Amino acid sequence: MKNKKIKPPKNDNNCKRCDINSFSVADECYSDTSKLEMYRKQRDECGFDDTETWHLDKTFALFMIPRLKRYIEVNNGFPSGETEESYNEKLHYIVKTFEEYYIETEEQTSIEKEKERILNVNKAVKLLSDLWMELWW
Repeated sequence: MKNKKIKPPKNDNNCKRCDINSFSVADECYSDTSKLEMYRKQRDECGFDDTETWHLDKTFALFMIPRLKRYIEVNNGFPSGETEESYNEKLHYIVKTFEEYYIETEEQTSIEKEKERILNVNKAVKLLSDLWMELWW
């Protein structure tokens, strides 16, 4: 691995969930106070609640986006068989695609556009799985 200096974090105001550790949607989905209390207890006891498992791919993506952005900044090398440019290009593609699919929501979109977004997110997941064991520094 090629060494790089660690950079300080950027203040990224575009990330909607950077300062939130919970990805619960309980408050958005339920008005029943007994259910809300049940989910709050789950978060207190486990660090998450069952609503975070409903759309688990989104929960994972939202958790990963700010961490992948920071990883790109502090990462001090790249895997053999990659260049720094190719590695970072793949990581940026994963972040961009996850943001487009999981954060940027359009009220209405064409079927073609949605199919393209699904193909892109599947490609990003494949890239992520290929790089999974290289995500360390």
